[in-house]
Amino acid sequence: METEEEFDDVFGSEPNVAYHEQALHAIQKHRRLLENELFFDRLLKAVGIDQASKLYPPHSNHDLRILFNRITSSASPDHQKQSLVYYLLRDLPSEASGAEAFAERSYLPDKYQTFIDGIWYLDRLKLERALDYLASPTLIPTFPDEILYTLCRHAPQNDSSLPLSYYHSVYPPLASAKVLCAFFERSCKASLTEAFYFSRCRGPLQHRPLFVELITFVHANSAGSARASRALELINLPFSDEEERWFEEFLNRGLGTTLYGAKDTLMMRKLAKGQVKEAVDLGSKLSGRKIDGLNWDILREGLRKGGTIQ
Repeated sequence: METEEEFDDVFGSEPNVAYHEQALHAIQKHRRLLENELFFDRLLKAVGIDQASKLYPPHSNHDLRILFNRITSSASPDHQKQSLVYYLLRDLPSEASGAEAFAERSYLPDKYQTFIDGIWYLDRLKLERALDYLASPTLIPTFPDEILYTLCRHAPQNDSSLPLSYYHSVYPPLASAKVLCAFFERSCKASLTEAFYFSRCRGPLQHRPLFVELITFVHANSAGSARASRALELINLPFSDEEERWFEEFLNRGLGTTLYGAKDTLMMRKLAKGQVKEAVDLGSKLSGRKIDGLNWDILREGLRKGGTIQ
């Protein structure tokens, strides 16, 4: 794959084959949305081709030939070169690209075609279609953290099923704090209880920071009935003695004291554990406040009349 004749074999005999203006704009838009790095950029870098943003998308037939020659003259194995060319063919109008025919003619292994199909859709933020390919058990995970991060960032905010599905299919390493935090926030949105147990599985260095992030999420990223529901779920989680200490330290003396409803949550946790006297002592600082619509003064008086406290 090194000659001009091969370029014509791959892209057809039309001398001016090139990307349409609409495709160029769409690619540049998605690169910006993906923090200025497409997954195709990463693939080019992996075969030793730098400055991908200056080469892709090609703005003319001449630019396309330069990119093609850079790919085919690289020292990479043929199946990697063919995979990149297959990606380029997918960019062209379907009736003219011949991407499938090229894959068949070049004996591109199915797993490489599956991966490139997934990456191509991911670069266009067609997340559901991308996941159909990238979660395939036939693939060796490539860029798993980066893929998970993209799903966390761009999946609908009220639906975390795509990032969670990819995570449980591939189990990315979550090697960077950026990826771990993005995934943990999605986990909290999907299920506070599952996120709680996930934090326990991350080892001693990450357990406490994630546990604190769980508490922060409930108070800082929820509102109205959602906050009330999540707070109720939080105070009923089966904390260990160590987690109980972290919980109280964070909300009573740490940075969590500035969170809206921090003292309310502490008080309700004590009530949930049957520590009514301690809850009342804490609640005396909340005179006039409401918890899920119930005034604390009324709640305290009710406990007294019932003989629960003296």
